[in-house]
Amino acid sequence: MRKLLPVLCLSLFATAAYAQSVDAVLTRMDQAAPRFRAMSADVQMTTFTAIIGDKTVEDGTLKMQRLKSGEVRAIIDFSHQTDAREIAFLGKIIRIYYPNLQTYQDYDVGKNTDILNQFLLLGFGSSGKELSRSYTITQDGTEKIAGQDTTKLLLIPNDPKVKDRLSKIEMWIPNDAAYPVQQQFFEPSGNYRIVTYLNIKINPPMKGTLELKLPSGAKKQG
Repeated sequence: MRKLLPVLCLSLFATAAYAQSVDAVLTRMDQAAPRFRAMSADVQMTTFTAIIGDKTVEDGTLKMQRLKSGEVRAIIDFSHQTDAREIAFLGKIIRIYYPNLQTYQDYDVGKNTDILNQFLLLGFGSSGKELSRSYTITQDGTEKIAGQDTTKLLLIPNDPKVKDRLSKIEMWIPNDAAYPVQQQFFEPSGNYRIVTYLNIKINPPMKGTLELKLPSGAKKQG
């Protein structure tokens, strides 16, 4: 029993050491945000549709870039999945290209550009102060994600318009980093989406402005 007690004490201490406060995580984000220009990662996205009880898992890649103007650009490539597509966030335009059909669609987000930028930068390039203005943030324990010890944050949108579409967000932040390795987005309908990031690279070399390059024969739908 004498030998067991020190082991238990050490175990409890080790667990407590990983439990970081919200302020500690947000401060780390504040320090990292000014240096953020771009990122790339492999992604695994799990999408659950409540009304039909369907869950799909897709693997792809993500590239994101924040321009000097503050505009955010991103390309998610799921071209090797059954539902092959590339999704590009290009300022006020969202462009979805379907390589199997050689067609693409454009959606004008118009006045929602700022909200879209906020979601794209959520955890990547957004400061802790920006997050705390837009969300009520609490700590929701610790968890090991993709082999890393993380602090889990729960974010509740403050804006009622955002909350109508997104009831809450969960983010897992490594205890030695300022960027999430996983996010989960919950909709009031019961739908949710989990995005896990692997092989994250912060500020990788990117020449020029991030664009979705379409083949010459691609046709626009609609």
